[in-house]
Amino acid sequence: MTSDKIWIASFDPGRDNFAFCVEEFDRKELLGVKNIPTAQRYNADGTTTSKMEKILEKVFANGRIVLHKNLDLASNCNRGRTLDPEVFHNMVDALDEYMDYWSKCSAFIIEEQMAFKNKFNKIATKLGQHCYSYFVCKFGRFKEVLTFPAYHKTQVLGAPKVKGKVRWKAMDKPARKKWSVAKAIEILTSRGEMRVLEKLTTARKKDDLADVLTQLQAFKYLVYVDKKLQK
Repeated sequence: MTSDKIWIASFDPGRDNFAFCVEEFDRKELLGVKNIPTAQRYNADGTTTSKMEKILEKVFANGRIVLHKNLDLASNCNRGRTLDPEVFHNMVDALDEYMDYWSKCSAFIIEEQMAFKNKFNKIATKLGQHCYSYFVCKFGRFKEVLTFPAYHKTQVLGAPKVKGKVRWKAMDKPARKKWSVAKAIEILTSRGEMRVLEKLTTARKKDDLADVLTQLQAFKYLVYVDKKLQK
């Protein structure tokens, strides 16, 4: 791996579905992608303009998956409404198994849960913080660990909005999941990553595997092309 090629890990923390992926891409090549003004990026319905689509195609093409997993952290636990403490230990054990990958990563991005009307997924939030703390404890200040709002992937990659009575509205959760899977399939197909594509399309839970991939593409655009999100 050259100095311009880096690895970044993306996580979607969950108890029954703890998904993550690691992607290798050329940082220098991404930094050279010319951006366009904000007003030229999206249509009224949230979808990307043709100019923005060409930029994102360059972002998608610059990368390859080196690790893609979705683990059940509660196979030996009580799956009740409260979080069994054993799940935290299972996460640490699972992450320790992939230390050879983490040691090569420059940064770790962890999905930040979205709140709706002051309601949020408490279990996923706790697991996200535990995942964050794991990497901070392992690597200290030597590697970046960041939380990444879930809405970035739909907004940046151009998920279509729904027309309301007054204005366009964001799609609901089931629609977002379907969109993310379709977008991940599109990205992997364009790259020719057939092995990863087959794993995704045959998985019982496709959306979590898709989310970590689409999240990472949004991160790449915001940090290396838009250059407004600090890593």
